Amino acid sequence: MVKMIRLNNHFVVKDSGKYYLTNVTKVSEWKNMNESERLDVKGKNVTNKIKRLLKKHKPKGNINFKTNPSKKKLKTKKKSKKVGG
Repeated sequence: MVKMIRLNNHFVVKDSGKYYLTNVTKVSEWKNMNESERLDVKGKNVTNKIKRLLKKHKPKGNINFKTNPSKKKLKTKKKSKKVGG
């Protein structure tokens, strides 16, 4: 079973079968929190999104779902054409 679920680097807490996004991003901070502290920082309900992603990927360990597009620009190299002679 999955112990730590993250959505775009934010931890997700499970409460009564529903998943809620938190504002916690640091693993050390998450590990130092007890269950009641985690429930105190719960925010937006993301149950449908998390259940859909868990069903699709079937993780066996900790997982971080990245759903936002990356802001990094990809660098591509142009291939030079060889001129036959």
